[in-house]
Amino acid sequence: MVFFGIVAFLALSGNFVNTSSHPIEISMTLIDDHAIGYATFQSHNQKVVSNQHGIFLTYLKTRTDAYDSQLWRLMRSTDGGTTFSLVYEATAATHPPAIETDGDGNIYLMHGNISNGQGRLYRFLAKEDFKIPNYTVIPNSWADKFSTFLDMERKQIYFAQVSHSDDETFYAIGLDGAVNFTQRLTVHGPHAYFLYPHLAMSEEGILHLAYTTFKNGNGYMYWDIHHILSDDAGQTWKTLAGANVTIPFIPDDTGPIPRITKDNEFDVQTWLSNMAVKKGKVHFLYEAQFNPCQQNYVRYDIESATEDIRVTPVFKGESIRLGHLDGFFAHDAHSPDGPLFCIARYIPQDVRRIGCLVSRDNGVTWHDHALSAPVVNPYSIGGCRQLTSDGYVIGSFTDQLDPEGSSRVYFFKTKYCETY
Repeated sequence: MVFFGIVAFLALSGNFVNTSSHPIEISMTLIDDHAIGYATFQSHNQKVVSNQHGIFLTYLKTRTDAYDSQLWRLMRSTDGGTTFSLVYEATAATHPPAIETDGDGNIYLMHGNISNGQGRLYRFLAKEDFKIPNYTVIPNSWADKFSTFLDMERKQIYFAQVSHSDDETFYAIGLDGAVNFTQRLTVHGPHAYFLYPHLAMSEEGILHLAYTTFKNGNGYMYWDIHHILSDDAGQTWKTLAGANVTIPFIPDDTGPIPRITKDNEFDVQTWLSNMAVKKGKVHFLYEAQFNPCQQNYVRYDIESATEDIRVTPVFKGESIRLGHLDGFFAHDAHSPDGPLFCIARYIPQDVRRIGCLVSRDNGVTWHDHALSAPVVNPYSIGGCRQLTSDGYVIGSFTDQLDPEGSSRVYFFKTKYCETY
């Protein structure tokens, strides 16, 4: 099922960008109308990518009550996301695999298996039409929470994982599946432990790692959010200000890693939705669950190592307000001066949609861009960091009709420009 909107464009060097006060519509394609309620869980992971061979998407179809056997799927579209077909499916005690693609159009999937303690890196090769995957078992790398990033220049995949057993490990894995090196990232802090990692990379090849911690004890509390970087592909780490970080480090507010969240947010949930690095700035999106909830867009300047923009408690354009725990940034990594997009749940809650804001000045100002048609309960909204070659922001989400039962999985896209 696809919804189309009216597009307004501004001519700039052959490109037409929506600058109307009326947002265009986000088009949606129904992938599965009978999937589980957590089909696209871990929205910060990239589960949709595009290359010269199509659009590829992963999600969970089914699970057992004990979460010890999930059926995951890899889907492919060759018509721009209008229709999708099944490429591959398998069962494991896992979450939807994170997905990456290289310059040759090959597809890489990474996931862990809780039942046997192993991780797997799948390689679906374009020259084999993605039909028969190769995979490599990465011992002792099962991950409850994880993040990946494919480094095209160094031809390796970074895999930051958390196993909930005081084991937070960073891997650099060659595209052939060989583990180049591993390192233990953290030890548990007195207040909280490392839980949700996010990986991103600057145009200069600097690797950035941000993460959410989880509070120690019996309660359920996301504690705080931090950020470090590496200029040698993850072998050593630094703060944004350049201070060396000794590995393993204490990840919470008592340790050496600078904190993105504020002092008054320790008593409420703060969960990092997404991070992006673009033209000398690091962008963060997170919600602080006060009553009412406060959405935070935060920008750090890399050169000065300081926060230079914080938008809170409301993050909006002219009329589109974004909020909730999900959402992601997208931009064209090959065009540093191009626009930055942020996609998340549209607020107010009584009209549930997905919304998209755009910034043409690297986060200084934000404007309405696109809205989806109404849905029931958009959950785990995530997407591709990189725009498609024809200028689309693409992503997926679960319309969570029943958290424990049947729900719908959607692919979505919205175009920012059109060249004539």
